[in-house]
Amino acid sequence: MDRICSQGLQTDSIQQSRSLGGPVQKALDEFNKLNLGVKLEFTTEEKKARIVVALATGPDKIDFVDSHFEGSVPTKSSFDPKKFHGYCGTLRDPVTNVIVFAGIFLPGSVEATAEQKMVVVLHEFMHACGLNGMMSDGKQHPNQDHDLEGIMAGQMVPSGKGLIEFMPKKGVKAMPPIRISGKTRGDARLLWAKPKKSP
Repeated sequence: MDRICSQGLQTDSIQQSRSLGGPVQKALDEFNKLNLGVKLEFTTEEKKARIVVALATGPDKIDFVDSHFEGSVPTKSSFDPKKFHGYCGTLRDPVTNVIVFAGIFLPGSVEATAEQKMVVVLHEFMHACGLNGMMSDGKQHPNQDHDLEGIMAGQMVPSGKGLIEFMPKKGVKAMPPIRISGKTRGDARLLWAKPKKSP
């Protein structure tokens, strides 16, 4: 299991997830290169963990407990470990409506390249950091902040060693390298923009 912390990501490797170590680190590096106003980093302090990346071999859950909040992030009951995809669930503080924890599940019974795993983990990091379709009224938008192109495309398919949008624009190549649309970049910057200081 790879644990992501309040200010970053910690790896607590167990045998089942060792195969994710490289793709998770690469996804973290790629996320930070996007320069969206928030950074992820590894930490060795498990109590700071705010994102957990786990392999699931079927429906599963990840528990979260800190001094102010506790809960669980389950997969959907239909989670298929033989289908190449990811799932990110988040826990929000009921008072502040701020995400306090995210669980990312990847299928444990799928063969994929390191590049394909990295693209899926990076996509799920984007969900974990706020692009998860949550609306101000607490309801989930059906498209979950997915886009038609780039890293937040709702559906991607294998292409060579990487992944490409299900219906790519002409001339587009598989990721990596990572592509981000103007829509996704704008949505992310709105979420993570620092407030302007008063004069």
